Amino acid sequence: MKVKTLIVLFLLISALIDAQEPCRMVKISDFPKQDLPPKGFKRNSYKVKESYKYYYGIDVHVDYKLARYMAFREMKDTTVDYEFNGPVILLMLYANGFGVKQDIQLSMRLACGNVGGSIAEVKYRQQHLQDMLDGKVGGVFDICDDITSGLMDGLCAELNYEKAAFKRDLKMDSILKNWPVKDTVAYSKLSAAADNFFQLRSGDEVDESGTSRVAMEMEEQDSLEKNFLDKIEKADKCNFPNYSNDDFIKADKELNLVYRKIMNCKTFEWGTVTQEQIKSVEIKWIKYRDAWVDFGKIRCPEITEDSWKTLLTRERISQLKEFLIGQK
Repeated sequence: MKVKTLIVLFLLISALIDAQEPCRMVKISDFPKQDLPPKGFKRNSYKVKESYKYYYGIDVHVDYKLARYMAFREMKDTTVDYEFNGPVILLMLYANGFGVKQDIQLSMRLACGNVGGSIAEVKYRQQHLQDMLDGKVGGVFDICDDITSGLMDGLCAELNYEKAAFKRDLKMDSILKNWPVKDTVAYSKLSAAADNFFQLRSGDEVDESGTSRVAMEMEEQDSLEKNFLDKIEKADKCNFPNYSNDDFIKADKELNLVYRKIMNCKTFEWGTVTQEQIKSVEIKWIKYRDAWVDFGKIRCPEITEDSWKTLLTRERISQLKEFLIGQK
């Protein structure tokens, strides 16, 4: 009995030691020599911390070779410390075989020794990679696939926003390039008002009490900008419904009713959002709504002022109604 007990204790201690043994970091010399940057590659020609842009195609065309070269340079530079750094990019390149011979085992070592994260994230990434190696799962591996922490949730939300924003900018540029100067000038004024409203709306009307607050802010910002682009696409063809003055009066009355209900709540509770913050955002929204009216007069003079106001007011009503849920 004592012998069996000792054996069990020995096995438990051994397992505990193995579990606590730190992962060994992958060194530059562990990579295939043919994959390393050539001697003529000038790191100073490229900005530090931007290998991820060439990997994802943000502000530039996707270039896996250049992303790899820059990632190796970032890996050598111990001062480069950020979430989507060289080791992260190399992990994804070798996991997916983008521009290199696929080597999932090397990616697993990077995931454990060089990339890090919460204990659960490291565990799930390694399991994800193991499942790829065993042929259990397919598709493209991404560092944001196995998120468990609020920190990484926020960082990945920022990354997704950056990718989406780049695509939106390209689309917006393709629309505006065909507009006359007077229309682009009007758009610039509208865009400035939109930025002011969007920033305050995503910052002050989003509950920041949870660990995923950054992710929620970025998701709201992304939603607002996506909606804005959708309306600009319609403005390109002036494809908007015409509403009457009665339609606007009805919408405006409903907006005022919802707004007063929020302001009159004696025990308003919506996380970190306060009634005073909603009031400040409302002021910015009015300027945003009026900026659409001014823009519409120039870009689409056939669309009435009541139509713009009705459209924007209905959107604001939907935003404000959220704050009445659960209020007493």
